This record gives sequence, structure tokens and C-alpha cells, in this order.
Amino acid sequence: MAAMNDVPKELLRAAYQRNNIHLLKVPMAYGLWAATVWLLYRTQHHRFAIAIGIACSLFIAYLIRGLGAAAHDAVHGNLSRNKTVSYWIALLGWSPTGFALTLYRNYHLHHHRIANTYPDVDNVVITDYTCNPFLAKLLLMAIYTFAYPVYFAFQMGRYVKRLSSAEKVRMYIELAGIYGLVALAYALMPLQVFVFFIVVPFGFGTILASMTSMIEHFGMPATDDDAYSSRTYGTRCHITNWLWNNVTYHNEHHKYPGIPFYNLKSFHHAAYPYYDTKIQARCHKSIYWLAFTLYRQILALDIERLAAKYAHLDKQAEKQKMMQLDGIPVG
Repeated sequence: MAAMNDVPKELLRAAYQRNNIHLLKVPMAYGLWAATVWLLYRTQHHRFAIAIGIACSLFIAYLIRGLGAAAHDAVHGNLSRNKTVSYWIALLGWSPTGFALTLYRNYHLHHHRIANTYPDVDNVVITDYTCNPFLAKLLLMAIYTFAYPVYFAFQMGRYVKRLSSAEKVRMYIELAGIYGLVALAYALMPLQVFVFFIVVPFGFGTILASMTSMIEHFGMPATDDDAYSSRTYGTRCHITNWLWNNVTYHNEHHKYPGIPFYNLKSFHHAAYPYYDTKIQARCHKSIYWLAFTLYRQILALDIERLAAKYAHLDKQAEKQKMMQLDGIPVG
């Protein structure tokens, strides 16, 4: 048995089948978001308004995570064969993250090409910033607890350079649209509702993005076989998986990026017996317990060994070489 290569072809064929009924989850998520905002309006003067607001904000953050997962699938061309339709689905799903879709698309398809190599954004080489063991661990904990979006934003400069002039214009239009709508909401909403509608969810979202980035790729090897490049997690977290549109089946996604999000869970359970034992060990039932385990690994990280891993690499040349590669094909 080798990696995922013994998975029967009939399981793969079934997993690649599309069913457009699942696209209704995008407007459904917006409907749930609108209902949550209605609740915020109705309870803004309630004695438990703060507690209700925090709960609503956490729910909104989970919805945004799920919308982002749907957008991510549209970027891969998994939700429609029509490029224009795919773009608008992705834009609807990705815009609540506050990040430009056009730039994300360029980065993400390239990430699949270079996963876990030195230049991969998701491979945080902390010794590029400090080799002091205490500071390195502290910074890595910060990135993987709440600061990954900040780190990510600083890394995106190299991907802006990869965009054509037309793509850069589209990127700025996307950003203007996103933050124009945020400004409109600020102008029209009571401050308390606005804070729980977008500000607090953004804070929760930074934590979710940081934690799940760690879960998916921290400590994973650069490999020619994407079956070994990431972790699958939260396989028993059914409500979260439903809200997050199965983004937790990350190992399956990296190996077979053309499988639509709505088939990843069923494919995982059908294909799991055919995985080799090393891959099975990287499929986890939990989310938060797994995160806690990985945080402990960060605290025990051998910083000198990590620095030695890249000591003989011409880092600038490696970045230039990898950044010249195209992203993986769409669809």
C-alpha cells in the first residue's frame, strides 16, 4: 500500500461528481448572517447584550470561515466550469475575509505547487526573523495563535508582483468594494451592532485562521507526493465541518484539489481504509485538542536544528526560482 495511490478509481470518480444544489450554502450562509444581525438589533438593549453579541460574533466568524472555504473551491474551479461564474462565487465567499480575491487566487494556486518548501508562505521559517530560542518560539506562538493574517499580509508583496496590470486593477477594485461596504455598514448601523457584526468576528477570524494554518501545515515535509503535505482534522466535529464546508479535510484536498468541498467528507471515510498507516496517523478527530498538541510541539521546538535545516540554502535564489513557477491548473 502506497500513500493514497491504492484508493479505488470508482471512489475517486464519485468524489469528482458535481452537484450544484450545494452551491446554495453560499446564500444560506449570508441568510444566517443576516438573521444573526437581526438578533443583534433586537437584543442591543438586553441586559445580556454583550454575551449575546460575543456569541453572535463567534457564529459569524464560523460562517465567514465556511464562505471562505466555498470561495477557495471556486478558485480551484470545482464549483463551476464557467470562469465568470467561478469568479463571482469566489468573490461572494472570499470578500468577508477582507482580502482581495485576485491576490488570494494567485497565492493559493502557487501554494499548492510549492507546499512546505522554503518559499511557501504557509511554511513559517521563524529563524529568518530570530534565532533566539525564546523569541523564536514566542513569535511562532503569536503567529499561530492570532497573528497569522498580519504575517500573511506582509508576505503578499511578492504575489502582487506576479499580477498583471489588469489583475492589479481588479485587486484594488475588490478592496475598494469590500471596505466601501464596511464603511457603509459603519455609517448606517448602531455602533454596538457594527462591532459585533464585523469587528469582533474579524478578531475571532484571525484566531481561527492562525490556528488552522498551524494545524494544516506546521511541521509537514516538502514532498513530491501531496498525500503527505498536510493534515486532515476535525473528522468528528460534524457541526464545524458543515459550517466550514469541509475545509478540515485538508490532506484530501491537497492530494486531489479537484474534489468539490461537499464530497470531501464522504470521500475521506470511503477512502480511509486504503490510506497507508502514515497518512492515517495524520487524520485527526479533533480540532482544538490537536491545536493544543501542536502548540506544545512549538514550545519544544529545536530552533538550532531548524536553523541548520536551511543554513546551506541560497534562500534568495530559492525564492526567485520558486516564484517563477506557475500555480497548479484550475479545474
